[in-house]
Amino acid sequence: MKLKIFGLIIVMLALSGCDSCSDVGTSGTMLQIVSLTGNDQEGTDGSTTVFSDVITMGSIFNDNGVAEVIAVPVDVSLSGDDLTPYMDVLVDQIDVRFERTDGKNVEGVDVPYHFSQPLSMNVSFGETTKIPFVLIRHDAKLEAPLLALREFPSSEIVLQLVAIVTIHGKDLGGHRITPVTGYVSVWCANFADPEGEEPTT
Repeated sequence: MKLKIFGLIIVMLALSGCDSCSDVGTSGTMLQIVSLTGNDQEGTDGSTTVFSDVITMGSIFNDNGVAEVIAVPVDVSLSGDDLTPYMDVLVDQIDVRFERTDGKNVEGVDVPYHFSQPLSMNVSFGETTKIPFVLIRHDAKLEAPLLALREFPSSEIVLQLVAIVTIHGKDLGGHRITPVTGYVSVWCANFADPEGEEPTT
């Protein structure tokens, strides 16, 4: 009898350990990506094509992106009293990985390594929210393949990447939303430094 009870406890613990997995996508809210943007070649934000300078005035800087998202109901027929404050979304992680259109996608050789960044950003239901995040890390510019681009000044060689950005979160009721993925074009090179400008931190 004791063995049966012990066996039931083990089964129950195993099932409870899978809650975080089975809970993904059970939320009544989902995120939609309105836009993914970054800086253009002049450094102006809001560009759908991001220009990443591998070295600027002798220094290395990360490249940032902005994800504009909105929280909407999974069931589009919901309205009025069906909507609750628990349908807000807390974004808690953004993943970034890279691919090339020519199919050469070995990390640390052809493309930078993927990475994840934890964060806490509340997205109010029905309202667009801009979430800043790191698109190209400092470290990536010290590793292959971006490091080699330093040898080719004035954008003689441009490495064109597709950044695949995946956003994770949960509603305020604690249910995980289905992760949402978007794409942004990133062009990497040793672009010419602006004349007469000093490096900033």
